[in-house]
Amino acid sequence: MPQDNEIRPQKPEGDTTVGLQNGIFTYRIPDTDLAHGSSLGNAHAWAASKATGALESLFNTDIGRKVTGSLVVNIFAPYRDLLLYSRREAELHEMGADTIVRLTTTGPGTFTIHPAYQEHSYSLINDIHVTETFFLPNTGFDDPAAAIQIIDIENLSTWEQSLAVIGCLYLPGDTNKDIQTRFDRGLGAVIAWNQDNPDWVRAFASLPDPDAYLVTHDIEEAWNPRYPLPNKNDETGEVVASLQLSIFLRPGEKKRFAFIVAFTPDGQKKIGSVIKYASDYEKLLQKTINRYEKVLKTADVMTPDTIINQGAQWCKANMLRVLANYPTGIAFTNDPGISSNVVIRDAAWFVFGSDFMIPEASCDLLHEAAKRQHDSGLIIEYYDARTGGSEDYGLNINDNTPLFILAAAHHVEATGHRSCLRNLYPVMVKAAEYIISQEDERGLVFCSARGTGAYGIAGWRNIIPGRSINGAVTEINAECYAALAAIARICKMAGESEKADRFAQEAENLRKAINEHLKNPANGMYYLNIDVDGNTITEVTADEIFPMIFGVSDEDTSQRITMRLSNPDFMTSAGLRTVSRLNPLFTPDRLIGLQGGVWPGVTWWYAMASVQSDPSVMVESLERSYRQYIISPASFNTVPGQFSEWFDGETLVNRGMRLSPWEPPRFLWAMIEGAVGLNVRGCQAEVKPRIPRKWNWLRVRNLHTSIGTISFFAARIGERLLFYTASGFMKAENTELYDSDLTELITPISADIIAAAYGRGDEIIACFGDTSGEKKPAPFNAAQMLDNARRYSVQVYQSEIGQWVDLGRHSGGSLSRLSIEIEPYGFVLFKFGQ
Repeated sequence: MPQDNEIRPQKPEGDTTVGLQNGIFTYRIPDTDLAHGSSLGNAHAWAASKATGALESLFNTDIGRKVTGSLVVNIFAPYRDLLLYSRREAELHEMGADTIVRLTTTGPGTFTIHPAYQEHSYSLINDIHVTETFFLPNTGFDDPAAAIQIIDIENLSTWEQSLAVIGCLYLPGDTNKDIQTRFDRGLGAVIAWNQDNPDWVRAFASLPDPDAYLVTHDIEEAWNPRYPLPNKNDETGEVVASLQLSIFLRPGEKKRFAFIVAFTPDGQKKIGSVIKYASDYEKLLQKTINRYEKVLKTADVMTPDTIINQGAQWCKANMLRVLANYPTGIAFTNDPGISSNVVIRDAAWFVFGSDFMIPEASCDLLHEAAKRQHDSGLIIEYYDARTGGSEDYGLNINDNTPLFILAAAHHVEATGHRSCLRNLYPVMVKAAEYIISQEDERGLVFCSARGTGAYGIAGWRNIIPGRSINGAVTEINAECYAALAAIARICKMAGESEKADRFAQEAENLRKAINEHLKNPANGMYYLNIDVDGNTITEVTADEIFPMIFGVSDEDTSQRITMRLSNPDFMTSAGLRTVSRLNPLFTPDRLIGLQGGVWPGVTWWYAMASVQSDPSVMVESLERSYRQYIISPASFNTVPGQFSEWFDGETLVNRGMRLSPWEPPRFLWAMIEGAVGLNVRGCQAEVKPRIPRKWNWLRVRNLHTSIGTISFFAARIGERLLFYTASGFMKAENTELYDSDLTELITPISADIIAAAYGRGDEIIACFGDTSGEKKPAPFNAAQMLDNARRYSVQVYQSEIGQWVDLGRHSGGSLSRLSIEIEPYGFVLFKFGQ
């Protein structure tokens, strides 16, 4: 596990301290300040953890069930309890055993929360220090269902100690309580299966092999025994299994071991290979860390705002955690650890982010949705990732059809996947034709459903019980306009110009119809909908953002909507409420937050909607909701770094999923296509950052697109942004193009400094941006970048001064370790010429 000295602390958020490990943001927090622990996933499993750090449950994606309950680990020492011993003296004497006593903590411990794992450190009486590291192997899309708890125990006392470490696992999970077991000495594991499903096999193992075990109905005796475990497993049904490791520690000695919880739906012959795979736990942990680092350093965006930088990394960590390899392909479900349903609207929004980090996931999600398209062209509501079954709730149209087109177009344009263009193009065209077929005499897309909830709401808030949002819905029409415009571009890419022109005209006709019929003359914004009975619903909700996001509203209307939603009845310190706090229907703590809760993802839609008119609103919106994830976790029911689902509209306490799969990609989308300003349309791409005046710099690395990989450092020189880059296709007049990216060769000493470097011919440019908000020295190591034997002419540009200054000629050796002051949130550029 990473050592303490690898963490460079930054500014705390309340009791949460931010650190860096190999460029990855981590969080440290007292173990008294969490309401629950991290949620982790891999190709075939999902595991939540408790506020104690204990595994809460292991969910297997292949069968869609929790296959075990909690694993708790306690440490005992051999102290004689005279009262208990006297009752069983003869028996214990015959066993050669004595009573054992659970060691208690001496005070609060500390959690370190890393994208790949969770670490819990604490001290026990007897001067014993313990570090527990919990993770799921996540090295690709083939890892089996296994959770691993690594235990490091150190004897800080001056005397030798014998200890018993006992792990206790609740075996049934949420399956039938008909568990049968055997102890496998070859595997050093309790093997457990369901009587009615004998192929559902769990293994509870330890490394090294356990010294004793117990399977029993008696939960108390299993997790908190007074005597060493008796090597029995003759009980069945609702049982727990305990494993005991006996260890001896000299003063100052430290030992490591691990508990493994594994599952297979393929019978006892398969469980051995799962245990064997998980047994190499140290290598698996490092491979898991490596995978997260690789993904998090893809589409890497750094800004002067450290809160936003943390969100830009952790959104990718959350997206990687929720992806699993289901029988139908790579996917995520609408409630990891509970549901197996893949909702198309959620998958579509996921694609907007995953295209830039795990495009193969986008491919699978889009192709699975395309397979289930109705003959009419309608796109379904969801499919079951295990069985392939699907549902559409009987609606003639909702948001899934246009969002599928938008996501597929985004995927083709952003990634350049030609095979996806070939395979998805006919499905997209068919869906677009279906949209046009659902237009009424006004030219508006019309949902004819008369039900309530999922059977009568056409948009994203479709599970409000007893409510209908049908007819001509502004949200749906705005999405359909954007979908028709998108398919027009894709038709051009496919070489069908006439079809492209027709769809482009249909899109423009729909935009005009929206602004003619769905715009409210009383407030200059948009109706929620005109329902199936012709009633005009003027209710102002967060759904006003959709005409802005999708380019339907003009500048004046967009500014009016932005201003209205920024009022305190909508906007909170954690983000945007779905409806006004003053609305009679405002329900802040129920209805999944859809009628008054604060959804971070809606706030980030608002950020994207506002980026054109006011980039500062975008930045404030991104920061608001992410900051809520990391402050006072126990009070707000969050885990630092995890994107929970929705907050109570009054108390701002998380009342939704601990880790929501659909919030993270919207943050990443807002960063890349909002702040960075990447715009890929057809076969063309441009980068026009839309950043507030207070941001003087921006660094982007490893942003993979259909036209190449984008990396640059943008610095505000006077009134313009100047780009320093080695990405050859960036040829704008404000671009300084270099031949090679040297960023890996330069090392800032402070975690608050973001660096980039590029070289061409005899010139090197080194760029440094500050995130600390403090004026202070910024030392860096340039030894790998410069040649000791050469002499360099050196120039420096400080954002605070605003001009280049000549620093003379120096040998490369004398320039290997440099330092310069940077103004708060400012930047410095060094030019080294030979």
